[in-house]
Amino acid sequence: MTKRIGVLYFSPTNTTKAICDSIALGMGEKNPQILDMTLPNIRSQIATEPGIATANLDHLVVGAPVYFGKIPAQVIECLSAIGGSGKECTAIVVYGNRDYGIALYRMVEILSNNGFGVIAAGAFIGQHSYSDVVPVAIGRPDKSDIDEAYRFGAKSLDVSKYLSAYNIPTQTDIFTKTDIYMPLKPVFISKLCTHCGICADHCPEGILSSETGMYLNRVAGKQCLGCMACVTNCMDKARVAKPNLIEKLILNVILKRASKERQEPLTVFP
Repeated sequence: MTKRIGVLYFSPTNTTKAICDSIALGMGEKNPQILDMTLPNIRSQIATEPGIATANLDHLVVGAPVYFGKIPAQVIECLSAIGGSGKECTAIVVYGNRDYGIALYRMVEILSNNGFGVIAAGAFIGQHSYSDVVPVAIGRPDKSDIDEAYRFGAKSLDVSKYLSAYNIPTQTDIFTKTDIYMPLKPVFISKLCTHCGICADHCPEGILSSETGMYLNRVAGKQCLGCMACVTNCMDKARVAKPNLIEKLILNVILKRASKERQEPLTVFP
């Protein structure tokens, strides 16, 4: 019997989406049921109607980016609301070629604790959010990554056992040992802004004004994820990744190895 496949992802710059879509295709599903939890309104809907994430599905591919070795708090909150009711799922994280930290472990842990049977897990690579500052994993996921995601999806069809979080390798460092996120926040160049509202439409936190392009208030500025969705989608270059000298020096140190060495996807099966 053909499995009914769904895809649930948090993907501000569409890299996680690309990987998850290819995995679903590898599983034989050309038109999976898509639930994009990137924006606040969908996450709110899931919180009030958690059953919509698994309704009429046999298998759910779950994907999220890695920030500072962790999955975003917004993803943790959203996934924690969803009950698996014994259904199968695949856990996917996408990181910027530095390391995946404890993100994949945490995702598998949440899904398993919520009643999902995790049949496969993977850490894939996408272009780093700060690649405008330090070129890291430019153009990824590339064809090789997409092909690997497809093969990963096809291979998962033959799995009959479940993973636990203890099966997932981790990469711990100073960032994974704390819940603190230290994002690089985009710089807003007001004179270039045409007030089109695109940045606000794509902001995962909903903290930008569609009328002015600025943060809604002072508190909103502190909630920025540093995902660079607004930078990626602003055609007028009114929002840019422009660190100060200290931030740039730190990023160059942190991302030095990642900018020179190509990491390949990690895939885990029972």
